[in-house]
Amino acid sequence: MSEATPPQGGFQSQRDLWRMPTWRRWVLAATAVRLCATMMPFALLLAGQAALGSFAAGAWMTSIYSAGAALAAPFRGRAMDRSRLPDSLRPSLLALAGLCVAVSIASAIHAPLPVLLVLSLLLGVIPAGAGGAYRALLPSFLPAGLLAPAFAIDAVLIEVTWITGPPLVGLVALAHSSLNLALIAVCALGAIGANLLMPPREPLPSSSAPGTGLDLAPFLRGLPLIVFVGVIVTGVSWGMVDSGLPPRLVQLGSRAELWGPLAALLSVTSAIGGLLNAGLARPGSARQALVRALVLLTIWSGFLLPLGFVEGVTGTALALAAAGFPLAPLSGLLTYLLQQALPANRQAEGFSVYGACWSLGIGAGSALTAVLLEHSSARVALMMSGVVPLAMVVLAALLSRPLLRAATRSSPPLTSAPEPAPGEDAGAGSP
Repeated sequence: MSEATPPQGGFQSQRDLWRMPTWRRWVLAATAVRLCATMMPFALLLAGQAALGSFAAGAWMTSIYSAGAALAAPFRGRAMDRSRLPDSLRPSLLALAGLCVAVSIASAIHAPLPVLLVLSLLLGVIPAGAGGAYRALLPSFLPAGLLAPAFAIDAVLIEVTWITGPPLVGLVALAHSSLNLALIAVCALGAIGANLLMPPREPLPSSSAPGTGLDLAPFLRGLPLIVFVGVIVTGVSWGMVDSGLPPRLVQLGSRAELWGPLAALLSVTSAIGGLLNAGLARPGSARQALVRALVLLTIWSGFLLPLGFVEGVTGTALALAAAGFPLAPLSGLLTYLLQQALPANRQAEGFSVYGACWSLGIGAGSALTAVLLEHSSARVALMMSGVVPLAMVVLAALLSRPLLRAATRSSPPLTSAPEPAPGEDAGAGSP
């Protein structure tokens, strides 16, 4: 049975979380899967460059991969809401490992771009929705009072995988870039083993989701829609940084592989910002949440803008380090707001749509970078990475009244949260 819900917010809630064995097992399993995702964009960029001698080819591979993940995620999330988690992830993780080996071989033998694009598409489609499935597991074993700090810490954990993933890609690429896909395959197989340590979440006995077809109507109004738009814009910005900085580093006289350590530096500062944010009181209303999100997005864009103008690696590193601080707090805020607004029986699907929006944004940003690399320069792509979110902030400020009405009309109060299911592991120290 559930234990008493601990106080919400603050560092005491973080300590309560880490005392829970089930939370620690969840962190292990989710991190193994997320490492695959954080390594993949940089790995595909380098694989395309190694296969065809063009960063633009690698950017197109990253774009197609992200588009595949975006298109498949809502359908995969629907299936996961109706299946036993995390067991249902096993087939897709096995297929992901096999596809990684196939792309690695294709890159090593210099396969043509159409072949690489098809394989990249499958890499996005097969594991789509896995991140949403892990987030959907949280309410099944956490008490209501720990959900807000859990989503805040979850944003930090994502940054930890970004600290680890890109530098691994850069390090392995010094031997041969195609080996990175083999490394991702190993991570996918490791995730299968880690899932065995997770308690299962049985499918809910009833669901408001239709059995067939795609019904996104509950996600395209009110607070969920606002969250998804914010995620897409942030994804576009990140996609342009992720695919634009390696060729920019080459222009600055350095190596493309240096993007790995620089991405880790950004993630370190993001994790620091996320840890500080986890100790703050959560927003008590939709108005406060939206204002906080816009402030964080403004800070993010403000520190990205100099990337198009700095002329040295040191200046680039400083700008990236500063830009990292608001990223995890923004991600934690958006995921918490979405969890509050989602129906209990469509959590995996909703978070999969969240992941699809992120992938859609990254894909669009990578495609824009590919076009700019062919017709302009990496400098312009990096400058645009700051312009896009800044334009979103200006537009949101102009539309603040209708946005606030939409956020409050169809969403519950932010203080509400689903209670853990009877008999589920829901307290600190539970087995």
